[in-house]
Amino acid sequence: MTRFPFVGALHATSLFLLTTALLAETDDNKVAMKDIEPALRPALVESVAAHYSYVGGSDLKSNGNGELTEQTSDFRYDLRVPINDTVGVGFGLGYNRIDFGTPENSFLPDSLETLNLGLLGYYKLSNDWSLFAMFGPRLNLINGWDEIEAKNVTWAGGFGAHYDFNKDLSIQFGLGVNPGTDRLPILPILGVRWAFADKWTLNAGFPRTAIDYQLLSNLTLSLETSFLGGTYETSSTYGDSVGRSELNNRSLSYNEVRIGLGALYNLTKNVALELSTGAVVYREFDFKDTDYDPTVKPAPYVKTGVKISF
Repeated sequence: MTRFPFVGALHATSLFLLTTALLAETDDNKVAMKDIEPALRPALVESVAAHYSYVGGSDLKSNGNGELTEQTSDFRYDLRVPINDTVGVGFGLGYNRIDFGTPENSFLPDSLETLNLGLLGYYKLSNDWSLFAMFGPRLNLINGWDEIEAKNVTWAGGFGAHYDFNKDLSIQFGLGVNPGTDRLPILPILGVRWAFADKWTLNAGFPRTAIDYQLLSNLTLSLETSFLGGTYETSSTYGDSVGRSELNNRSLSYNEVRIGLGALYNLTKNVALELSTGAVVYREFDFKDTDYDPTVKPAPYVKTGVKISF
């Protein structure tokens, strides 16, 4: 079976994704390099972003029967505080929830939730070079907040650098570290922004890569690929509740890959609206050290969102 272990390692990079936005002022969950330089100017910046997506029903296959639906909602707040022209700090708070409509008597979770807190520091070496470092906790929950244990909390950090080759090409690189995971506890951080043609820009990174086209001064169209997922810990009674005691105290990795078309419309200077649609081409639930690893057939999705900056 084809697997995407790097998607399962999203919890190791989540802190980077959260705090990169403080540097790059990008939209939610984008490792795009757009507007890095303005982010290093001595000005306090706040932003709030929220998104909702719906995935249509699709058939389960392997270790499962019936139809699965999905709804995803997320919220993020970012604050960047410059200390002077070269040094600054930031704070990020992110929340993501995935709700599943599962078949009757399914052993799959009803919901997966993630709460991130991130602290960021950055230092501008020159007009071309800047450094960053970040650290913070992540809380992963299955089926709500009723049972929270120490194993549901992981810590992650990372460090790296940003370099501007010229006005059209910039790169960000480094290492992300999460000692609390058994999947890729250390992995590279890499993002590229390349304005390769008039009105065309490649924003490559993880978990989102896109080719953007500036159709109008306030309207951008995108062809994008994105990844969603993480590792979650079941409780000591989870398996009992679904009639499979062997699923108690197990790690659950959820992996998802989306391909779609998107549009971002700047309603005002500080308010941007988003709409995208496409297909979730791959989804898998993998309970560690068990044969419970159902995959889901492709299904269409639609996503909306808004971002407000201050």
